[in-house]
Amino acid sequence: MKKNSLFDQCVANVAPEVMEEVSLNVDIANRIYDLLKEKKMTQREFAALMGKRESEISRWLTGSHGFTTTTLAKISAVLGEPVVMVKKDPQVQYVFVPIQNYITLSERFGGTYVNKENSECLMAYLN
Repeated sequence: MKKNSLFDQCVANVAPEVMEEVSLNVDIANRIYDLLKEKKMTQREFAALMGKRESEISRWLTGSHGFTTTTLAKISAVLGEPVVMVKKDPQVQYVFVPIQNYITLSERFGGTYVNKENSECLMAYLN
């Protein structure tokens, strides 16, 4: 491919966040295109399911269109596959740790909590 120095100069002056946005839009467009191809669905069929014009879907697939999360959610629902994958924390797993049981001896200690295992010795002492 032939190098174009003017193009390289223009790209060098683009803000990093704009480059990232364009890259994300292209990645999303490619993902939608791949899903349509995988499902043997035409742009026209997809547009009908999305309630959009075919020309709008065509613009989406160029990678120059920004997507809202609402649109991405609808695309995922229509295609039955996630369009964008977001890293999530692993599902919460509960760990059970044995805990000492405590009882109150409010009559003698004014609400102080005492370890249940030691309470027999304490009760023998108090009696």
